[in-house]
Amino acid sequence: MNPLHITLLSLWGLIVVAALLQRGGALEGLRAIERKGAVAMSVGLFALLAGGLLWRVFFTITPATEQLIMRGESPADSVAAGFDTKARFRGLAQPLGRIVDRNGEPLAEYSLRGGHLRRSYPAGPATAHLVGYWTGPVRDGVGIEKGLTLLNDSLRDDLPHDAQLTIDLRLQRAALTALNGRTGAVVVMDAGNGQVLAAANYPTYDPNRVGNDTAWWRWASDRKTRPLTSRAIKDNFSPGSSIKPLIALAAHELGTPLPEESGFACSGQYAPGRGITPITDHGSAHGRIAMPAAMRYSCNAYFAYLAYRLVGFGPLAEYFDSLGFNQRMRWNTGLFLNEYSTLLPAQSWVRARDVIAQTRIGIGQASVKANPIHIAVLMSGIANGGTFIRPTLELGRQPDTLRWSVDRKSVAWLRELLRQPLMQGGTAANIFNGLEAKGIIIYGKTGTADREPDGREPSWWVSFGQKNRKAYAVVVAIQNRDGQYAGELNAPIARSVYQSLERLGYFGGD
Repeated sequence: MNPLHITLLSLWGLIVVAALLQRGGALEGLRAIERKGAVAMSVGLFALLAGGLLWRVFFTITPATEQLIMRGESPADSVAAGFDTKARFRGLAQPLGRIVDRNGEPLAEYSLRGGHLRRSYPAGPATAHLVGYWTGPVRDGVGIEKGLTLLNDSLRDDLPHDAQLTIDLRLQRAALTALNGRTGAVVVMDAGNGQVLAAANYPTYDPNRVGNDTAWWRWASDRKTRPLTSRAIKDNFSPGSSIKPLIALAAHELGTPLPEESGFACSGQYAPGRGITPITDHGSAHGRIAMPAAMRYSCNAYFAYLAYRLVGFGPLAEYFDSLGFNQRMRWNTGLFLNEYSTLLPAQSWVRARDVIAQTRIGIGQASVKANPIHIAVLMSGIANGGTFIRPTLELGRQPDTLRWSVDRKSVAWLRELLRQPLMQGGTAANIFNGLEAKGIIIYGKTGTADREPDGREPSWWVSFGQKNRKAYAVVVAIQNRDGQYAGELNAPIARSVYQSLERLGYFGGD
């Protein structure tokens, strides 16, 4: 604070003290002033001094402060030092650090507009749901931006601190392009360390325009497309048949005999009980079928019978709990992303309000919802042989292993099953042939759900790809499939993302 600020504050302080010292207290002091005919002058002086002080301190910058801020490599560099972080709650020139992607590309920084310091977001809509925004008292803040304010509050140096994310902006944009205007999300995770390389969402919004009342009202009031909601992090969907690998894993881990061991034959439907609508295979009857073929063709009757009749809804729900369902997935973070729901992922859950919902657990409907980040962690763990790593958005964090336990033999068995959908006749046959010709081996499962009570009709592709001992999970969740199947909708989006991973060198050399 410079001498001018001190002088202005001192003058106002003298006025207040003089009033309080008047006989009878502050009220009597004001009456005395009024009797002297100076009340208008006092009010005017107060407004002038207070307004001028607030404007000078919080909404403009002095030449000295400007030099301090601009001593970086470009005018958009963050505040480097010496700017009081506590002022950010009272003005638009909040001194947060920069946010950059893993390659140093700016995602949030400062720019000068009309002599005023303003927060800006160079990546715009591409990273809006991750980076979020901070507007001080106007809209408050969300996402990593809010995490930065909490970080600065926790420190005593009053200096802004930069954050480098695990996100690759190139991959983020490629995933958003692959969605091609479809409402949904794409998550890409490094299976070896839990780093999230992309978490793309559509629709999205421009955080640079959050302060615009017209734009904000349009986004906040849009209950149909919900552009302010992150489908990757803050949402969940019925997984449909993408739940079947977890049903198989639970049966194997719990020692449940498989349907083929009791002579099960798919007649095209499974009737779970009197008065309950049968679960069908949409006109297909697979006859006597074993687990590998059931996974390849995504046989609803087989998995419904296995889940409801052989394993049972209760044991399944308990097993899913052991893999993080009915809990909030928490980040491996130093940015307080788990505090105050700053960026806390939505729950994946298993629960049923009636027997009919219980019978649908094997086909991923009515009794189960899944969050894309959570599913990416599960697929990464399967790629890792049963070691599940907590997700992180911050580069440099040491991997944090979750306490989820799956036998390595069970995981090896499941990995082979996850090759089945890509085989001839499978639900994703021939989609990834070009990648596999380059040595990238894909493991995955489609999921196509029927319309849910909330009006959504989701589809999924859950997967991981491996080459040169490197593995990456790619999860694609579409909110409304519009009559398409996941094999023709989600899987090609995932293929495009894997191609971007390969092009950007993530799988290493041949």
